[in-house]
Amino acid sequence: MAQERPGSGLIFGIRLDGRGGSVPVEGDTSAGPLWLHLERHDPAVQAWLATDAGVPPAVARALLEEDTRPRCVVRPDGILLILRGINFDPAAQHEETIAVRLWVEPGRLLSLRRYRVMAVNDLKESLERGEGPGTVADLVLRIVERLTARMIPEIDGMEEDLGALEVASLGDGSAVDRGRLGEIRRRALVLHRYLAPQREALVEFRRTGGERLAELDPMDFQETIDRVTRLVEDLDALRSRAAIVEDGLALKAAERMNRNMYWLSIVATVFLPIGFVTGLLGVNVGGIPGAESPWGFAALVGLLAGLIAIEVWIMRRARLI
Repeated sequence: MAQERPGSGLIFGIRLDGRGGSVPVEGDTSAGPLWLHLERHDPAVQAWLATDAGVPPAVARALLEEDTRPRCVVRPDGILLILRGINFDPAAQHEETIAVRLWVEPGRLLSLRRYRVMAVNDLKESLERGEGPGTVADLVLRIVERLTARMIPEIDGMEEDLGALEVASLGDGSAVDRGRLGEIRRRALVLHRYLAPQREALVEFRRTGGERLAELDPMDFQETIDRVTRLVEDLDALRSRAAIVEDGLALKAAERMNRNMYWLSIVATVFLPIGFVTGLLGVNVGGIPGAESPWGFAALVGLLAGLIAIEVWIMRRARLI
């Protein structure tokens, strides 16, 4: 039975020609292999998913829900696959990552997004050049590959920045950009939060996807899973290295503070008796020794110098300085 088009929320709809190219979808959207890329927030898309898309209600709700984590749900009529990619869309500055929601059926792929996904645009352009996938299973694989490939330069850049911060931290730590270090730790935490479950979702898709998609090649998919696994390990290493650098900086700051407090204590110890003597002689009463003598001030200075010398000698004997 023919299915209606999803209306204004259709970003693009293309039919794979099986040779790496595609043709635009016109009219009936029930024949495949078909790829419909949809705007999730569009009311027409939401109504179409609920009524005319041929999608189970539970799947339609999952495709439209606001907050998602990567996961794979295998059903008798298809596979729900929710993925995350790094945000490169200027319109989504407040988002760390952006979601790509996929409903995979034999002969049809529905993908939904809120913000522009560069990996999807890359794949569409490759199809227009005749260099794209020929099946729905290969289409899903290419989407995952491009999402993963766009993460690699970002994580490599974080590693380079962290390496520079590690070198800077070998000194006294004053040259380290603490704000950038905190940003790397936060960014690595956010990416790891989504990439780790994404790896598990891809493993589940590879394991059970062949039951729904006969053309799925588990070996090709395993290569992509291995790359995602390496990225998860890199993020784990980044978080550990950043924590070590931050702990080292905190230790150096504490040592610097302790050293400053130690010398302040030495100075206070030296001047405490001197302050006592000068305070005693500054009392405004009669009978102060040397008040009438022209050598009184010189004698007082000599007394204080001798007192300082005695204090320094005692501190040296006690190995305090």
